[in-house]
Amino acid sequence: MISLYSRYRAKQEIRNDDVNTVAVYNKVTESQYMTYTSRDGDSFEKLASRYLGGPVFYWRIAELNPHVPFPDRIPLGTRIRIPR
Repeated sequence: MISLYSRYRAKQEIRNDDVNTVAVYNKVTESQYMTYTSRDGDSFEKLASRYLGGPVFYWRIAELNPHVPFPDRIPLGTRIRIPR
């Protein structure tokens, strides 16, 4: 029996496999991120530059926000989770 975890939704799934599977558990609690409400012109790269030290860390924001389909065009007023 192998325990697998969703990378985005922190839910657990149990599977029976004969193959060894490695899963990454990436559960994020509220104390590990801040909530930001998007403004005009925001993108994950701009937010990563502002809060994480460089635009190359945009993937950390994208991983926490699967509800945003296009990271270059975040709709106004969207609540974004930014890792601390």
